[in-house]
Formats: sequence, C-alpha cells, structure tokens
Amino acid sequence: MKAESKITRLVLSSPWFLLVFLVVPVTVILSISMRLQLPLVGPGLLLYNNALLALLIACRFARYLAGLRKGIRYGAEGGATEEGQVVSLSCAETRTTLAARGYLFDGSGTYCEKRDLGYLGTTLLYGGLLVVLFFGTLDNMRQFSGTLYDGVGTSTKLSKLENYRRLNRGPFAADTESLPQMRIMSQVTPNGQFPQGATETLLLAPDGKEYKALLKPGEPFAYGDYDIIMAKLIFEPQIMIKTDKGQTVISQFVKLHPMVEKLGGFSFFGTFVQANLAGDVYYQPEKSRLKVIMRRDGKRVMDAELIFQGERLVGQADLVLTCEKMGQWSEIRVIRRRHMPLLAVGGVIALLGLLLRIAVKSRRVWLEEAPQGCLVKTGDREALTLLAGAAER
Repeated sequence: MKAESKITRLVLSSPWFLLVFLVVPVTVILSISMRLQLPLVGPGLLLYNNALLALLIACRFARYLAGLRKGIRYGAEGGATEEGQVVSLSCAETRTTLAARGYLFDGSGTYCEKRDLGYLGTTLLYGGLLVVLFFGTLDNMRQFSGTLYDGVGTSTKLSKLENYRRLNRGPFAADTESLPQMRIMSQVTPNGQFPQGATETLLLAPDGKEYKALLKPGEPFAYGDYDIIMAKLIFEPQIMIKTDKGQTVISQFVKLHPMVEKLGGFSFFGTFVQANLAGDVYYQPEKSRLKVIMRRDGKRVMDAELIFQGERLVGQADLVLTCEKMGQWSEIRVIRRRHMPLLAVGGVIALLGLLLRIAVKSRRVWLEEAPQGCLVKTGDREALTLLAGAAER
C-alpha cells in the first residue's frame, strides 16, 4: 500500500513527473531540425502525447479541486525535511500552540497544515493548463490547414483536396464539403494603398450564396468554421537565357516571393539552379522591372535588367536574356479556426496560478518526540517563530 501511495503521489502531485511529457516534443523538434528519419516520431506521436498529458492534468485538477474543501489538503506523505528543529515544548504543547493559530492536525497528531493560497494557485495552474491542453488537442485533432496557388481565371473548389499544394489534416478533421468555390476576379499589385498587394475574390457557397471578399495579407476572411487568408502574391517569370548563336543556356519558371525589405526598388526575389549555373532573380512589379544575376561555377557571367512586356530581350556579352511569360499567383490558405480566446484565457489562468504558487509556500509541519522536547520539521517560518515564542514564555 505504501508503494502504491508513492506511485500515486508521483503521478498526481510531483511536478517532476510532467517532464516525461517533454521527451516527445523535444524528439520531434530535433528530428525536424536535424532532418532525422526516426521511427514513429512525427506530428501524430506529438498529438497523442499531448492527449495523454491533458488526461493527466485533468486528474490532477480534479484532485486539487476536491481538496479545496478539505481541512488536510496536502497530507503527511512527502515533503518532510530530513532535519528539523527541537523546541523546548512537549509535542502535546506544540500541538496546542499550533492548533490555536489555525493549524489542522490529522488523526495521527504528528502532522498539521494551515490553509494557504498556494494550494489555490496550484489548482488554478492545473485548471488553466487543462483548458489549454484540452482545446489545443481538440483543435489539432480537427485541424485542417491547406495552401494553394491560384490566379485570375476559372473557379477553384476549395473542398477538393487535390487542389492544395500543402495539406495538414488532423485524424478527426471534418469533411470539407461546406467550403465554397473560389474565383479570383483580380489581383492588386503592391502599391501605396496595398503595400503587400491584395486579391479580389468571389466565393460561391454550396447553397448558392455568393460572397465578395477582398483578401489582404494578414486579414482573414471568416467563412463558417474556416478562415480564408491571402498569404502573399507570387510572381513566376519564365527566365530564358541563350547564347548569341541561339543555343539555350537555361529556361526555367522561377517563383518570386516578397522580400522582407526592398533592395534597389525590387520587392520580389527568387533563385534558380541548373547544373553548374545558379542565378538570382529580382522583380519590381510597380515598374515591371526584372533583374537577373547568373553565375557559372561561382563566377558572375550575367547581370542584366529588362522591362517585362516592354523590352523583349536584353543582350550582354555572348548571352541574351528574355522573359516571354509572367505568371501571377495568390497564395491562399484555408485554415479551420482555432479556439484562440479560450487558449488565451487558459494561459492567463495558468500563469496566475503559477505565480501564486511560487509566491505562497505551503504551511506544513511534522512533529516527532525528542529527548529535550519536540522535533519540528517544517519550512514554515511562521510556525517556527510561533513555537520559539511559546517556548520562551
């Protein structure tokens, strides 16, 4: 029974046991950052790890919540220091002195404790963590996050999984039949009003209703349980470089993504690699200005600019740069909305509980008979000061 009591305390009380649940997240992070192909390590394992942690936190929260009404909350098991302080009072006198100041003794008479706000702090900590883990795990299990590239033209069914370039679905993700068809009406290149560009869309719901949405980066459009977000504009020029004799050196479509900061007026950037050739491509959409820097075996062999649909080709040394086509895409993300307000509330409650637990120590006292009086084991300074004053009187 004693061994079972130690296991129960380890699982339901010890903060150190919670470190076990850090093993999986750390392993997943290391496997991703170091690109290791470890068996069974992945988002699924992390999800089940968090689900088990949520179950454990729920048990702890229920245990501490039930203890709020009890006189003896912590119990005599665990927490006693090996050394103690002997007071020149009998244990009976010590019990009387402590009881008069609100300390409650258990049936053995050798252990007592006084109510403290730290216990409430622990309860709040587990309650807040339970809210975060429960709704976080629920959101992950029902997760739907898809990314697609789309341009002006025909409608795209957002309910069709094959249309997404990247897709992340939880094991209990709902079907996507409620998602609309999306048609991009126009794309606004970056300007003073829309520094990151914008996408004008028409959404056709399954019930026939139409919604017009002007999507801007960072501003989601709420549709049912989902957010439809424009992440960014992407330009895709066809870079073709030939020799002056007409031999093709390189011909590639290069995706250009927004730059964090403009460089020489250019705000979009991409790269290409082919055999011993490597190149950087810059684009300024306001002026349709395209710049290509190409290196062969690390040595620069081209640094040329042209105006798309203005200058059809630019020659440099024995090389000729052309750009016949320019694709323009909107990166659209469809994400099932998470319970962010509840997660924030749970996080705040857990933080307040942790601070309260740290600020207020537990008030627990253990007594043992000693030849010169009573051996008192406690970290409660108020109890020791109280007993020292009683011994002097």
